[in-house]
Amino acid sequence: MPVTLKQLAARARVHPSTISRVANHDPSLRIAAITRQRIEALLRETEYRPNGVARGLKLRQSFVLAVVIPDITNPFFAALFRGVEDGASPRGYNVLLCNTDGSPERQRSHVQSLHARRVDGVILASSFLKDPTVRWLRHQGIPYVLVNRFSDEDRDPFVGSDDLVGARIATAHLVQLGHRRIGHLAGKPTVSTGVMRRRGYLAALTEGGLSPDPRLVIESGYTEEGGVRAAERLLALEDRPTAIFAVTDMTAVGALGAARRMGLRIPDEVAIVGYNDIPLASRMVPALTTVHVPIHDFGSAAARLLLQQIETGEPSRRRVVFNPELIVRGSTVAGADDRQASLQAAPAFATE
Repeated sequence: MPVTLKQLAARARVHPSTISRVANHDPSLRIAAITRQRIEALLRETEYRPNGVARGLKLRQSFVLAVVIPDITNPFFAALFRGVEDGASPRGYNVLLCNTDGSPERQRSHVQSLHARRVDGVILASSFLKDPTVRWLRHQGIPYVLVNRFSDEDRDPFVGSDDLVGARIATAHLVQLGHRRIGHLAGKPTVSTGVMRRRGYLAALTEGGLSPDPRLVIESGYTEEGGVRAAERLLALEDRPTAIFAVTDMTAVGALGAARRMGLRIPDEVAIVGYNDIPLASRMVPALTTVHVPIHDFGSAAARLLLQQIETGEPSRRRVVFNPELIVRGSTVAGADDRQASLQAAPAFATE
């Protein structure tokens, strides 16, 4: 038979409510450390699990969060989701995952369905500029956090990187290597990552004394397949670029494959830079030069920010922005793979 709170309380020599509050990770509970350790050991020994339904009814919470992402196959979002889980699980919350395939309609449907199922809050990694779904969340008073992509920027709680700076340092790296024709596999103009990374690319060209060429900017989206198609178009130009900055690592992976199939040597004939530093980037041959952002930290910071809103009942406009850093590898500098660790800058940190 399952052990009861009353039985556990008798063994631990405390009130049943104390057992319940320890089991449910109540942050307001103040008890002696030795008492907490005794109760936690007893909970592990008996494998006691709180009655989530009863707890939710009592506190009018479901203790469920939702993460809405655009592409479940992208390793970036796997790491992001893991960060959210690691931030939420110790506080007694479960996390649901919803995939939109980049569709605003599917995003809206997911969010409205999640609200009907009484999730306590939403982490939205699939938002668009001037996003009506974000405005709906705000209007409904549903706790939410935008992660990686922002919408109205100043009105929403947000966790991400400084995409303009990241794109700027990536493109400046190519300029410093002597490249004069630098292509850009661009994100969508309806998404903040696409807009800000394109701005950073253009700013670095201007600062390097280069005139932007509209023919060298091709929208690829954020998938490997999109990177293949866009890179093939760029590299088929008569005066093709000698370097490419891709909006994400996945599009950069597509560009690497396209260049190799066209018989181009990397980085001698075409250098390629990505963005995000997903695990696959360091395993490519040659390994991918990329802009590193702390993806797991995005998720855990978003979870903390969301839980703060849920627990206080107060909306937030707080922004947590991590500084990106360039990781130089063999896709831009021959032989750099062996020197990767020494080229890494100090870890990225957040500003608010």
